[in-house]
Amino acid sequence: MVNVDCAGGQDRATTTSETHPYIPPRKTRNCYTTRGNADFDSSLCGSSGDKACNTVGGTDACISDNQGGYCKSGSNYYVARGGVFSPLTHDQLLNRYRDGGGGDTDETGREVRRALNDQDRKFTNRIRELQIMEKDPLVQSSSSTKDDDKEVHGFIGDMLFNVGIGISFIIFIISVCIILIQNKVI
Repeated sequence: MVNVDCAGGQDRATTTSETHPYIPPRKTRNCYTTRGNADFDSSLCGSSGDKACNTVGGTDACISDNQGGYCKSGSNYYVARGGVFSPLTHDQLLNRYRDGGGGDTDETGREVRRALNDQDRKFTNRIRELQIMEKDPLVQSSSSTKDDDKEVHGFIGDMLFNVGIGISFIIFIISVCIILIQNKVI
């Protein structure tokens, strides 16, 4: 499967909705003139039909951020307000990033948690697949160690048992001899 990027480097598979294909990604919604209308179509992501920043620089001009993104054309910045692109002053652009970008760390934490959960799910699925095929990696690694431990412990246990039996037999013979000597049978 090919990963297709929408304008602003947004992954189509994770940032757009299959059930609402005409709603742009949250981080680039200001790159499209009409929110929730036919101006954005997730099936057009990565193609020449993508209409992000269509009158102010094209798809490559779309910059994603936590406030909905903006379009950069030369040294000018624009955001979509309704059906038109409004210029963004330098002060307005700086205010977008003041104090950490208005939740930038929350968004980063959320993305990290999602990525970790996704990776955890993939590992769990792989383990389940191996268990179904009776190639359980968890049991195999621990059972081989246990088998080695059982062998070593079994050998040592058998050796100590045999030595104990031998010493018990020698003590029994010595005690019988002592009893016989005391009774002057020998």
